Amino acid sequence: MTDRQILEAILAEVKGFGIRMDGFEGRMDDFEGRMDRMEKCQERFEEETRNNFADIKLHLENKTDKNLSILAENYQNVIDKMNVPITWMNRVMMNEIRINSLTDQVAKLQEKCS
Repeated sequence: MTDRQILEAILAEVKGFGIRMDGFEGRMDDFEGRMDRMEKCQERFEEETRNNFADIKLHLENKTDKNLSILAENYQNVIDKMNVPITWMNRVMMNEIRINSLTDQVAKLQEKCS
């Protein structure tokens, strides 16, 4: 093999290597493009998440906090209103006990008199 043939073989190998490198660069460019799209999607997701958290925070401040304030302000009134039926129920039960006691006493008196 002559020097010229050796150089031509080396040149052919180098050209083949260059073609393969071009293909590799093309695949790398595609990969970088996909990575860029993924980064943009992630940025949009992060922005949407921040907006959603801001909306939730506003809702909590505007609705929930307001409702909790209303409940706290009216708590005693609600408790008082709930205690009224309990008080009446206690009175009814006490009256039933008294009636039962009086019924027993009347029955004892009737036995003594008969």
